[in-house]
Amino acid sequence: MYLKILLATTFATVIFSGCSSKQYFEPKETYSLSTSSMSDEIIHYSRDGATLASGTVLTKSKSVKLKLKKGFYFINSNENVAITADLKGECNIVNSKGVVASAKFPSALVAGTIIGKYLVYVLQNNNYGLYDFQQKKIVYNKEAKKAYAIDQRIANPLRVDKLVVIPTLDGKLVILDLTTQKIAKELYVSTESSLNNIIYLGQLNNALIAATPHKVLSLSNKGKRELDKAVSEVTINNGDIFIFEKDGTIVKVDELLSIVNEEKFKFAHFSVAGVVSDKVVALDKQGYLIVANRNLSKHKVYKLSEVDDFAFISGSKLYYDGEMIELSKLSYE
Repeated sequence: MYLKILLATTFATVIFSGCSSKQYFEPKETYSLSTSSMSDEIIHYSRDGATLASGTVLTKSKSVKLKLKKGFYFINSNENVAITADLKGECNIVNSKGVVASAKFPSALVAGTIIGKYLVYVLQNNNYGLYDFQQKKIVYNKEAKKAYAIDQRIANPLRVDKLVVIPTLDGKLVILDLTTQKIAKELYVSTESSLNNIIYLGQLNNALIAATPHKVLSLSNKGKRELDKAVSEVTINNGDIFIFEKDGTIVKVDELLSIVNEEKFKFAHFSVAGVVSDKVVALDKQGYLIVANRNLSKHKVYKLSEVDDFAFISGSKLYYDGEMIELSKLSYE
């Protein structure tokens, strides 16, 4: 009996000491702000958009009303249409009037970009390839290593001239020539065993910028540069790259990943972050909204309620937990 009590007491001590050791962002001063109710909620989000319960879609730049079939979620938009998919491998290409094209895959579509007649895709089983809408079939498919745990912010394929850069779920970039349908180059951004998918893929001048939750990479004619960072978010805005780290540090870097400015918000855990106009914004999971200038030399912290669900920045608005905040009205002074 004594041994059972001792083991139970030891176990409880370990549990409670583990919980109490977790540290949180504690700003010295906070400001209040007003929010407005969305009368809607985010039910799914991806790298480049969020789907609301009403069927409305939030892209990076605006709110769009689409006729989404039940069970379908927004993946990406380009060529004046949106790519939507369900969890069973069905894919619909839609505009404001409805479905304009469809495709069927053996696994759920998790990332995609339309380039001419092709849908460049990445599937949940980490297969990637090309679907030809004219022939109505897959014309190129490649199987990558299985990824058992992924970050939901899956980057979409990126067109670069006659090439397309395909981000896989195991941390690799595949550069495919669309004309020959042959792989021009492959490289890993990072090689961690889990949560290693590409969560950001973009271009700044002649540099390709990619990130997993473990590393940021820059690839250009000046070579390959890397930063080992625990990454929450990356964004490119007006020639600047901002990296939001999991320890609460915000870093501004150039296209070669050289650090320009940085500011640490100790123990902040970012649920969403980005750049709106001249403001760098980051929402801590406890509900602290950091608003800073682009040089990270000035900032204000606003107090909201704790973040319980998805959060997304669309245009100048922050959407979270059924609430909306107009970020353009906030100041870092």
